[in-house]
Amino acid sequence: MVDSRRTRGFSRRSFLAASGAGALALAGCGTGFQLQRGDGSASREGRLSFTLWAGDAELTAFQTVAEQWSRTSGIPVVFNVVPFGEALTGIDANLASDRAPDLFRVTYQDIGVYAAGDALLDLTDRLPGGFLDGFGPAFVSAVQSDGRVYGVPHHTDTSLVLYDTEALAGARIPETLDDAWTWEEFRAVAAGLPTGEARFAFGVNWQLAGAYRWLSWVDQLGGRLLTEDLTEPAIDSREGRDALAFTQSFFTDGLVPPTTSTKGAYVDELFTAGTIAMVFAGDFLLPTIDPAFVGAGREYGATFLPRDDRASADLGGNAVVATSQSRNPEAAADFLAHLSGDEAQALFCAQATVLPTRTALLDQRLDYAVRPDLMELFVQQATTITPELSAQVTVPQFNAVNASMVDRLEQAFLSGDDPAGVLADLSDDIAGRLS
Repeated sequence: MVDSRRTRGFSRRSFLAASGAGALALAGCGTGFQLQRGDGSASREGRLSFTLWAGDAELTAFQTVAEQWSRTSGIPVVFNVVPFGEALTGIDANLASDRAPDLFRVTYQDIGVYAAGDALLDLTDRLPGGFLDGFGPAFVSAVQSDGRVYGVPHHTDTSLVLYDTEALAGARIPETLDDAWTWEEFRAVAAGLPTGEARFAFGVNWQLAGAYRWLSWVDQLGGRLLTEDLTEPAIDSREGRDALAFTQSFFTDGLVPPTTSTKGAYVDELFTAGTIAMVFAGDFLLPTIDPAFVGAGREYGATFLPRDDRASADLGGNAVVATSQSRNPEAAADFLAHLSGDEAQALFCAQATVLPTRTALLDQRLDYAVRPDLMELFVQQATTITPELSAQVTVPQFNAVNASMVDRLEQAFLSGDDPAGVLADLSDDIAGRLS
């Protein structure tokens, strides 16, 4: 599972300001093959230490893949499983004290800052020849910095529009990417839904660190957050203003709850409660949404994101990286290649309800544990994640840029500020972040 529910600051060139996480919580191992448990610190020769957050299904999948690799390599994998919100704080502290693990799990948006801080093992010449050719271009872009490779694209996730079947009875539901609602068609469907004091048409998942998901609207118009060389802001443009004016109207016209701005409530909870008829939601939320609907005797479906000049979707998911402090760099690189190969990735995605990044898996029907019918739609939507947008949301300064987006979008959505003024201010913010 991936979750954007955190914000964090980070010094680009120093880990010395990082605070220690103390004794990090450890998760127990499943039955069968027993992986050792570690404390997240540097590994010893002859083993690999791996710090990560993981739900039960994810941990089981990681264990299975590690067991396969260990049987061949003879090298045990020592897992340190921590809460999502503590994972990178602990990594930062161990990097600062030269006690980093061999491997850790990281969101794509965080890779750039670690690569810029010389914290990651350069995998460019350590992975098998042509290995990265097996991934979609957007995901290769997400693990690169200055043309060098610093991780493997382990999996992805993205958003679809989930809808309450009863609420949208009679509406045209797109069944293919090419037939996705246009912006105006989506708005017309939403405006035609019954609303009231406690019911709204939909909600969008751009809360807090998920504010970057707003950029898919800009990308659909051909606009950009940053210039092509990624050194200056480009958001103060016609495309940016048009995207902001359109999404601002969701709030001014009462189509979404006012509590669902960038600093508001997570929209999946409103969908399961019946407060909204449609929700923009990631695939990783299906294991929570599905039992809620089944338990309430309700049904839901999914369709593709609205599109304009082109289709575009948000980049979610995680990479796995090796640290530059690893005592076992050759073994670390070999494990990363195994972890993100076709067979291992298919197993992980099916068990953990996430999406593949390997192109060979796009046409395969994976044995998803939850709503395989909808997961196939998510897989198709993920093909619209563009490498151009991936590069913009993985620059080293992106967490700081994203924090500015939270504040500026809030002004537009709830205060009703003019989109031109909001984006001019956001552009100034970004210029300061990039300097």
